[in-house]
Amino acid sequence: MTPENLLKGTTVLLFFLAAIIVAIYIVLWRKKRQHFYSLAINQDIENWITHILMEEDDADIPVSQNLYRSLRNPRARQYLINELVKCKRNFSGSAGNTIMGLYERFDLKKDSVKKIRSGKWFIKARGIQELFMMNQADLLTTIYKNTNNRNEFVRMEAQTGVIYMTGFAGLRFLDVIAYPLTEWQQIRLLEQLRLTQKKEDITANIPGWLQSKNDTVVIFVLKLVTEYQYFQMRDAAVHCLTHANEKVRTQAVKAVILLADEQTPMILLGYFRKEGPANRALILDALATMAGDEQKDLLVELLNDPDNIIKLKAANVLAKCCTDGTAIVAERARQEPEPFERILMHIKSL
Repeated sequence: MTPENLLKGTTVLLFFLAAIIVAIYIVLWRKKRQHFYSLAINQDIENWITHILMEEDDADIPVSQNLYRSLRNPRARQYLINELVKCKRNFSGSAGNTIMGLYERFDLKKDSVKKIRSGKWFIKARGIQELFMMNQADLLTTIYKNTNNRNEFVRMEAQTGVIYMTGFAGLRFLDVIAYPLTEWQQIRLLEQLRLTQKKEDITANIPGWLQSKNDTVVIFVLKLVTEYQYFQMRDAAVHCLTHANEKVRTQAVKAVILLADEQTPMILLGYFRKEGPANRALILDALATMAGDEQKDLLVELLNDPDNIIKLKAANVLAKCCTDGTAIVAERARQEPEPFERILMHIKSL
């Protein structure tokens, strides 16, 4: 390589390095400018909303020209929506109505509607949340259609939204959803139902939901039966003890236990041998507080179960609930010291 070529190569390299440094500087400068612009807008919006909430009436409070100009910027409009949604979570009554009034005053609804029409799931989910938080009832049908959206996060927001807006009546989406309700979503829906003031009677819908082909719907509805103690749904819950899905049967066992009557111990023992180890243990734990002499013979049979955990739990129920139960276990320990001597010692220590 000649000195001339080396010089040319060095010059080109330095040119590219300078260009990269300038580009990085421009990007950082723009980000810094946007950051401080965002802080200024956010501060103006926060101060203005705080002032309005203290007055509890936005009608007579003027909007500065600076804020009006700022709200021509989509970024500033989104800041205002975010702030209003955040405030709406914390306020109700007249303050909540004021917040919704501000949302409508600045025609922010069109921004949220535009999001809900987006093909990007995260934008659509945000738009749904904004609309239901602002109680935009005319968009309820649109939100409801998204309760069965193929994207998990979109349908989570839509399902939460219809309950937020309509209370227990919003659970009608359980009739149509084909996708699973995740454990987290079930928790969210139950929490939203606890917060709602619209406590409508849904018992007429429960038998149909318990026959849903979507197993997670059945599980969720059994949780509803348990949470709100729908005693009239006891027989429907018992029917679920024969469900093909073990998780459904586990939730059904919990529901039947909570809704227990005098027939429950025999019902649970009737399904006992068809169950797996986890549900058997769950049933025996429940029988420790509800069994009686009518179940004694069945419990004595369970002392022959090959699973020592089942033997221990059956012996515990006998000792707690049945006449001469401890004596029966003691006699079994005499005949078969291992494992019944240890089981007897454990029972006596309780």
